[in-house]
Amino acid sequence: MEKLLTDLEQKELNKFGKLELTASQAYLHLSNRMKTFGYFGAEKFFLSESNSEREHYVKIAKFANDLGCELSVEALIAVQCDCTDIKGSLEMAYQMEKDLLMEYEKSAKNPELSLKVVLLLQDFTTHQVGAVGEYGDLLARLALTDNMLLFDQELGN
Repeated sequence: MEKLLTDLEQKELNKFGKLELTASQAYLHLSNRMKTFGYFGAEKFFLSESNSEREHYVKIAKFANDLGCELSVEALIAVQCDCTDIKGSLEMAYQMEKDLLMEYEKSAKNPELSLKVVLLLQDFTTHQVGAVGEYGDLLARLALTDNMLLFDQELGN
């Protein structure tokens, strides 16, 4: 099959595939950390987030494949987190989602990318806005409570 993506477009999709898989790995790490500290609601929440990030990778991979290309992810970015509570984990997730939003937004503005790739990146940009908002809301809600176990339980529902 003919490749319908430029080398630059392929490189951009590879970058975002790697970032989505890295986010998935980070959420798996946070899920394990929360389980270690007895926050079973947060464990479940972050495991679900990990699966969602993998679905994003699959969407990008399918897009590339539909256009005759294949994603290449040599290595993921190492997860650096020693979070010991829900607040630290949510702050890390908020920053990660915000950074990913900025990357999608920056790439979507690249005039060298075709419309089909820009539309995909804009779709992910819209999703990232929602993710940043969700984590901002969770952090604001957390600031209103002094009952961490109840907050943890609500995260798991």
